[in-house]
Parts: sequence; structure tokens; C-alpha cells
Amino acid sequence: MVCQVCKEREATIHFTNMVGNKVEKIHLCHLCAEEKGFDYLKKSSFGMGDLLAGLLGNASGKVKTKQVRRGCPNCGTSYARFKKVGRLGCSECYDFFKDQLMPLLRGVHGDTRHLGKIPKRFGKRVTLQRRVHELKEDLRRAVELEQYERAAELRDEIKRLTNSDENRDETCRQ
Repeated sequence: MVCQVCKEREATIHFTNMVGNKVEKIHLCHLCAEEKGFDYLKKSSFGMGDLLAGLLGNASGKVKTKQVRRGCPNCGTSYARFKKVGRLGCSECYDFFKDQLMPLLRGVHGDTRHLGKIPKRFGKRVTLQRRVHELKEDLRRAVELEQYERAAELRDEIKRLTNSDENRDETCRQ
């Protein structure tokens, strides 16, 4: 790719800038980058660990000391290593570091669960499954708070929704 400024040399610095919904890409050679003040970008050693450290921010103060010392019981990955490398060691790390990962995911994505598009043919089923999952979580909290009348209502609602889903599946199979 050729430098967008001099249109002579090979572009070695590629800069992407987003303003609202507009994406602007700039491709510069090393000399034009120096002239424009972008030279520091080509010398940058910004890595995944640096990105995570910035994203983690206050969440790093909430790490339980047992997790810092021991790390994941399955693979031994510590939270400090996760921050440095940017990767967890195994699937069990997600459960072990759940208290620290949830605020991070919420900060990056705005939520802790995927809310992307659902194919139309699965839309109703996925919506129903999400609703049942939310109701089960509400039921768990109601039982913890000893709100047994509310828990019974939630239990009945879950039963109604799951039975209607099973009936619909039976109708589809016939």
C-alpha cells in the first residue's frame, strides 16, 4: 500500500480513527508519519496486556487474595498472569475469575451476555429460553430472600413457559 501523503513510499503506519459512525483510515510512510506527528505509533509496543490493564481499571482492586496467590485450581493461571498475557488458561478460569470478569465484560460490551442478532427461525425459542433463564434467576433470589409466595409464582410461570415450549415441539414433530 502506498503512502496517502507522498504517494511514493510504502505505507508502514496504518491509523484508524472513528468519529461517530464514520471510520477514517490513514496510511503513511515513516517519513510522512514523522512530519505529521504519527511517528510514535510505529515505535509503540502496545500489547494485549496493556489493553487489558487499561480496561480492567478499578476491577483489579477487587481481586480476592486467594485467587492472586493460588490461581485457577485446574491450570494454575493467576489473575496477574491473565492481566499480563490477555488470555485465560482453561475453561475453568471463567468460573474461577467470574467476579473479576463480569465487570470487565460489562465495561467492554455493556452487558455480560451476547445480545446479537438471532436467526428468525430460532428467534422465538431463544427469546423463550432467555425468559426462562431470567425467571429461574429471579426464583433463586426469591428463595434466598425467603419470598416464598413470589417464588411459587415464578415456579408456576417457568412451568407454564416450558410446558408450552414442549407442546409446540410435539406439534412441530407430528
